[in-house]
Amino acid sequence: MLLQEKIDSTNFSTNEQIVVNFIEHKQETINEYSTTKIAKETYTSPSVLVRIAKKLGFNGWIELKNAYVDELTYLHKHFKNIDANIPFSGNDSVLSIANKLGQLKNESILDTISLIDSKSFSQAIQLLNQSNSTGIFGLSNILFQAEEFAFKMRHIGFKAQTFPIQNTMFQEAAMMTYNDCAIFISYSGESDPLFTVIKILKKNHVPIIAITSIGDNKLSKLADITLHISTREHSYTKIAGFSSQESISLVLDILYSGYFAQHFDDNYNYKINLSKKTEFRNIDNHIIQDN
Repeated sequence: MLLQEKIDSTNFSTNEQIVVNFIEHKQETINEYSTTKIAKETYTSPSVLVRIAKKLGFNGWIELKNAYVDELTYLHKHFKNIDANIPFSGNDSVLSIANKLGQLKNESILDTISLIDSKSFSQAIQLLNQSNSTGIFGLSNILFQAEEFAFKMRHIGFKAQTFPIQNTMFQEAAMMTYNDCAIFISYSGESDPLFTVIKILKKNHVPIIAITSIGDNKLSKLADITLHISTREHSYTKIAGFSSQESISLVLDILYSGYFAQHFDDNYNYKINLSKKTEFRNIDNHIIQDN
C-alpha cells in the first residue's frame, strides 16, 4: 500500500485532518516545513504532527515527511505521456500500438533504475554468492520470468529452481536450509499462498529476497532484503502487466549479472564450454555466427 493510500484510509481527528489536508495540498514543498511552521499555518499544535506520524507507522514528523516526499518524487517521475494501465486505445493502428508499447517499456526501465538501491542489490548478490541454491517463488505468469532467471543461473552452474505446481512449493520450502536462499516475486506483495511458504522458510532460517512494489506490503515486511519494481499499474483495471513484467525482468537480469560479475571469468568460461558441448546447428547469418 502506498503512503498516500494509507493516509486516505486512516481515520484522523478534526485537527489531524486539517493538517493532513495541508500536507496533501503542499505536495513536495512540504519538505520545507517544520512542525512549528505547519502548526502556525494550520492553527494547530506540533503535537498533532507527531500523532499523525504515529498513526501512519512512523516514529515522528521527519520520518513521515521524508517518506511522503520520496514517494511523491517517485510518482511524479517518468510516465508523463503514457498510462501504464491503458497505454493504447481501440482506435490505434498497429504501428501506433508498437510505438506506445515501446515508450511504456522504456519508461518502465527508467522507472526501475530510479528505484535501485545499490546497498540492497549488493546484499542480495552477496546472499546468492554465499548460498548453495535458491528457490524462486511466484504465482501465475510471474513464473515465466522466474524460470528464465533460474535458466540463466543454472547455465553458469548455480542451482536454481522454480515451482510451477503450487502444492510443491510447500514441500520444497520444507527441504531448504539456512545455506540456501529464497526469492519471492509479487507485484502486490499480498499474495496469500506465498506466505504459507514464507512461514515454512522462516522456521528453517532461510534468508528471503523480495521483489515487489514500493509502499507498505506484507512481503516486504517479512523479507530480509527488498528490491523494488516499477509501481504504476492498478490491480485489475489494466490491459496487461506490461510495465511490471518489464521491471521484474530487469531486476532479475541485474541480479543474474551482478552474481555473474562476482566470478566473471569462471562463469563466462563455464557458460561458453557448456554451449560448445550442447549446441549443434548450422548458422548462415554472419552476425549470429561465432568464429
